Amino acid sequence: MAIAGASGFVGRALRRSLSAQYDLIALTRSQSGAGDQMESEGVTWCQCDLFDIEEIKRSLVDVDLVIYLVHSMSPQSRLTQAGFEDLDLLLADNMRTACEATGVKRIVYLGGLSSAIEKEGLSRHLQSRREVGLVLASGGPAVTQLGAGVVIGRGGSSLRMLTRLIKRLPMMVLPRWTSTPTQPVSIKDVVRAFQLVLEDSDRWVGEYDLGIAEEMTYGDMIMRTAKHLGRAPVTFHVPISSPKVSTLWIMLFSGEPKSLVFPLVSSLASPTVARPNALLDTLTPELQGFDEALDEAISVGKRDEDPRREMRRKDRVIINRLSLVRSVQRMIAPPDWSAALICRKYWEWLGTWGRPLLTTRLEVRPGTDELEQVEVHLLGGIRLLALERDHARCSGKSDVLAIKGGLLVRNTPHGKGRFEFRRVTGESDTVVAVLHDYAPSIPWYLYEFTQALVHLMVMRAFRGWLRRRIRRLKPEGAAG
Repeated sequence: MAIAGASGFVGRALRRSLSAQYDLIALTRSQSGAGDQMESEGVTWCQCDLFDIEEIKRSLVDVDLVIYLVHSMSPQSRLTQAGFEDLDLLLADNMRTACEATGVKRIVYLGGLSSAIEKEGLSRHLQSRREVGLVLASGGPAVTQLGAGVVIGRGGSSLRMLTRLIKRLPMMVLPRWTSTPTQPVSIKDVVRAFQLVLEDSDRWVGEYDLGIAEEMTYGDMIMRTAKHLGRAPVTFHVPISSPKVSTLWIMLFSGEPKSLVFPLVSSLASPTVARPNALLDTLTPELQGFDEALDEAISVGKRDEDPRREMRRKDRVIINRLSLVRSVQRMIAPPDWSAALICRKYWEWLGTWGRPLLTTRLEVRPGTDELEQVEVHLLGGIRLLALERDHARCSGKSDVLAIKGGLLVRNTPHGKGRFEFRRVTGESDTVVAVLHDYAPSIPWYLYEFTQALVHLMVMRAFRGWLRRRIRRLKPEGAAG
């Protein structure tokens, strides 16, 4: 059994609980190590770049079940040009692809409480959680999706933000979203839900929401947490519900980064209430209440409230030293265009769009749309980029070119830079254009304000070109 996201809050709890019963492979994206790797005996640690399907495949050899706990809230590159939902979409498709290739039979995924909400009413964060579940379920392995809102436990980011705000603010403004109904759940009961699913995995296929028996609001959570902390902050409600304002306020007083705060805050505007289901009914007789879970989470004498702090600091040092770039741009392409055709069209379009400054030279495999080599030249003579087909990574849904050189590329020991177009399984017309582990040769701060911005501009222009092509390809009289 493998746990993807094993060094996170829920991952740590599952490791402690399951290591005595199962042979666990703990997958971590951390480049500095897992920090508390020796905490659980019987756990084999594996540093795995989840953006690399080949690495995932090597990590899943002889694995029959994967627990998927991955969120893309922490940066993995010095510059990331992508929304968290696009990163999560790509990672889920990577995991689905690797599981199918290695014969994994089952995936158990922990997502959000979004199943009972219409798609139009979802926040970006909850919509992303739902999308990840759909992508994972679109492959061969059977999938169990567990849904949870705020998970109460020591070391959890939501509780940490809440307690820091209460401790640091004698007066608290409560925006409109604090009146949104929700059902938190204790980390203890999340672990119990996983144990039940793993003990009888054939029975628990499908979607199952988790939550305490009591429905409450975020305002209720604030006041009851304050009481447990021995605080009595003055509170007053305001008729505004701006995620951006709330994010700035929480960042200022909690010390948490925007990459973590904004997705969480934006999801609070949507009611997160558990739907009745058989798994929740099985758990209900022993479900922890909010006050009991809170008391365990904030009791005196336990370890640091943020055990990953040091690991994140070390990761940031490594990330800055490597100075790599990742860009994930989502776009819509004609449904009958293969990834190889989209890739060829892109480089042909770039050669036309970039004239007279840029020209592209393409070597196409005869009788196919597959590019063997691509070169981009400035003014027809200076080679800026050179790319070659990465046959091992290409498939019917993915076309990958390895970055081999050029004036704009810095030589690195790992040499993993690549450019990819991929059709995402389960999304008939969705394509992602991905720049992986690109090492720019020009000074970093110059790169950020020049070439990086040009790349975004080019991707947006190509997205618009694809959109116009779709309109032209639609038969006359077609809707839309």
